[in-house]
Amino acid sequence: LETRFFSGDWGTLETNILAKEIKNENEKFDLILTSETIYNVENQSKLVSIFQNFTKKGGEVLVAAKTFYFGVGGGVKQFEKLVKKSGLNVETAKKYEEGVKREILRITL
Repeated sequence: LETRFFSGDWGTLETNILAKEIKNENEKFDLILTSETIYNVENQSKLVSIFQNFTKKGGEVLVAAKTFYFGVGGGVKQFEKLVKKSGLNVETAKKYEEGVKREILRITL
């Protein structure tokens, strides 16, 4: 079992690290976990690109997020539309209705 943690700009992560290290399907990720990564609409396509290019076939991505981010425009429904438009499958794995509404999305190739 190997676990890796990344932070920073998603575009830089993809071009400067992942694209250089991951050369074939076997090196891709079985599971990608993200939390609070979709609040900035301008960066969402970079994140989706990582999902498309670095998730193994049969793997999955779990995205934990607020249902809506006030003041910045991002949110789960808007992100789901982008994911679907990108050709990925997305479903709601879990919803939290108490307090600040949150959801966990399951994304697959």
